[in-house]
Amino acid sequence: MARKLKRSNLSEDAYTVVRDMLLNGDRFNPGDKVSVEELSRELGVSRTPLWAAINRLEAERVVEVVPRQGVYLVDYDPGRALEMYIAREALEGMAARLAASNVTDRQLAILQRSIDDQRACLSSGDSDGYYTRTLEFHEEILRAANNVTLERLLKSVFAQMRAMRIQRNSIPTHLPQSCMDHEKILSAIRKRDPDLAEREARSHIQDLATAIRRERVPAQTPAAAKSRLSALAR
Repeated sequence: MARKLKRSNLSEDAYTVVRDMLLNGDRFNPGDKVSVEELSRELGVSRTPLWAAINRLEAERVVEVVPRQGVYLVDYDPGRALEMYIAREALEGMAARLAASNVTDRQLAILQRSIDDQRACLSSGDSDGYYTRTLEFHEEILRAANNVTLERLLKSVFAQMRAMRIQRNSIPTHLPQSCMDHEKILSAIRKRDPDLAEREARSHIQDLATAIRRERVPAQTPAAAKSRLSALAR
């Protein structure tokens, strides 16, 4: 059940809560209709702050507002997915390059802890946990890059990919390789080698895009994904 919104910063709170509801995969699937009226009743607020949130999410291409029909979570589209991987490769390559120059010891420790957590998730077959740790890893690199514009652009791409379930709905055979890629990226950042960090980050996204295109399947239940990942870990 969604939490009631605070009145102190209603517009921002509505945006954050609605965005999380749409992207966490527990309630909405790609292409689903989103009822603003139901959200209004559930969250205990008027439709005004909710429509402000919807408009922001539409600008981020997370939802589509169809005149006289309603609001829909974006559906999976192969062409658009390819566009996002092309953009993500360039942006993440630059983020890794900047991170190699700007990273702090504290951020290096956070990145290493994220990889340790990823390995633990692989061992236990926790695919949802793995995807969460992966997102945290990439977002920490963004913070280390220390470029607000780059961070905003990449977070928009991440949100669109989450909305379409591009990675979460794929067969997780590529996850062990993905974790090894993260280790290579971190190693390059730790060496403070911008060229190597960018190459490793770009190579990682290229490999990920290839794996997703090859293994793209209809949405799996969490239990099915966990079972598949557990088999891979053995």
